[in-house]
Amino acid sequence: MKKSLVSSLIVAAALAGTAAHAANAPAAVDSKEYKVLLDPSRFASNPASATSTLLSDLSIRLSNLGFDKTVTGNFTASKRDTVQYLDTAGTCAVRSNGYAVRLRNGDDTDIQFKFSHPDEELSAATVVTGAGKKASSKLETDVSPANLVYSHSTKQNQADTGAPAKVSNLITEFPGASTLSTYSSQSLVPVNGLTITQQEYEGPVSDIGASKAKFTVSLWYVGTSNTPALAELSFEVAADSSSYFTTPVLTRSQTLMKAMSSLSGWTLSPSTTKTAWVYNYASSAYPNGFCN
Repeated sequence: MKKSLVSSLIVAAALAGTAAHAANAPAAVDSKEYKVLLDPSRFASNPASATSTLLSDLSIRLSNLGFDKTVTGNFTASKRDTVQYLDTAGTCAVRSNGYAVRLRNGDDTDIQFKFSHPDEELSAATVVTGAGKKASSKLETDVSPANLVYSHSTKQNQADTGAPAKVSNLITEFPGASTLSTYSSQSLVPVNGLTITQQEYEGPVSDIGASKAKFTVSLWYVGTSNTPALAELSFEVAADSSSYFTTPVLTRSQTLMKAMSSLSGWTLSPSTTKTAWVYNYASSAYPNGFCN
C-alpha cells in the first residue's frame, strides 16, 4: 500500500511538472508585433513633437491601467525608405492566396515574401524560402485591434535585375511562390500604383520581464507629399533567450496593446493594417479598384 502511494505521488508530480512546462513551452514564433493605426493628421505639422506628445499620452494611459513597468527613452527619426507592394492588377493573385510582396529601398533595401493566416500551424508550414542573398526567415504573431494572424516571411537582397516583373520571376526568387504558378505569366505591378516614403521613429523601450517591448512610429507619405497619409504605432517583443514568452511578458504586452488601442484623440476606428490600407487606397490609376 505504501509503495503504491509513493508511486502515485511520483506520477502526480511528473504530470504536474509536465503541465507546468506546457504552460510555458518554447514558442513556435520568433516574435510578436502589436500595432495600431493612428490619426496621421496629428503628425502633419511637426512629427518629432507629435511623437513626444504621443509617448507622454501613452505613459499616462498606462499609469491609469495600472501598468507595473515604465517606458523609457524617446522617439528619434531613424530609417527612411521607399516602399512598394507588388501584385497582379485585377486578379490580385498574391493577396488572394494569403501572400504579400514588399519592396524597400533606402536605409533598408530588400524584398520580402510573406504568408499570413490565423492558423499558426498552416502559416509555419507554408514554404516562403528565398533563393537570394542574405535570405532570413521568421514566424511572427501580428496583433492589431481587430485581428491576429501568424506571418511567415523571408527577406532577402533584391535581385540584380530589380523588382520581379512577373509572377514567374517571383517564383525564381522565392521557390515557395510556386503555389502561384497558375499566374506565372501575369505582371507584377505596384498595388494601386503607390510608391510610399516610410519614415520611422524609434527609441522607447519597456522592460516587461524576460523580454523587452521596443516601440516604433511609422509614417507613410504618398508620392511627393509632405503630409503623412498613414501613421502607425507598434511594438515588437522577441522571444527570450530560451525561446519562451513568459506569462508576465504576455500579460504586460496585452496591457500595452490595450493602452495603445484606447489613446483618446490618436487612434483610428476601425483600425486596419498597413498592407490592407495599401490595397484599399482610392487610387486614380485604378478607379474601379486594384482588385476586381
